[in-house]
Amino acid sequence: MSVTNWSSETTLAPDPTSSRAARRIVADWCIREGVIGDVVDTLLLLTAELVTNAVLHGRSEVVLRIGRAGHRVRVGVGDENTRLPQRRELDPGALNGRGIALVEALADAHGVDVDALGKTVWFDVTTAHAPVRSARVSA
Repeated sequence: MSVTNWSSETTLAPDPTSSRAARRIVADWCIREGVIGDVVDTLLLLTAELVTNAVLHGRSEVVLRIGRAGHRVRVGVGDENTRLPQRRELDPGALNGRGIALVEALADAHGVDVDALGKTVWFDVTTAHAPVRSARVSA
């Protein structure tokens, strides 16, 4: 899947409330695209984690992108910081530091694309095991 397949792109403020807005955007996208089931919960959780990381560490506007290729959904979260995300040692008592570990555990694929303007952290989730239907109506 390439960035040319993004079907939705939204710029969010570098604000903690952007995580909630991003979840709503992804949920609405899933409804429009007919993606339903437990996979939606995974998409929402991982999106919220990456947007929170971008707000905390990117310190710039956050660009949320969503795309689909067959049964694979990709979410990308971009910011203007080229520093790569770091996986932290998990501290069971900590209230943060789990974002990348969650992406590694729950996504089918993940990565980072870096360019001169910043980075996009992305993940793919396969919907093959969840019901998928087209929300589009034919004339």
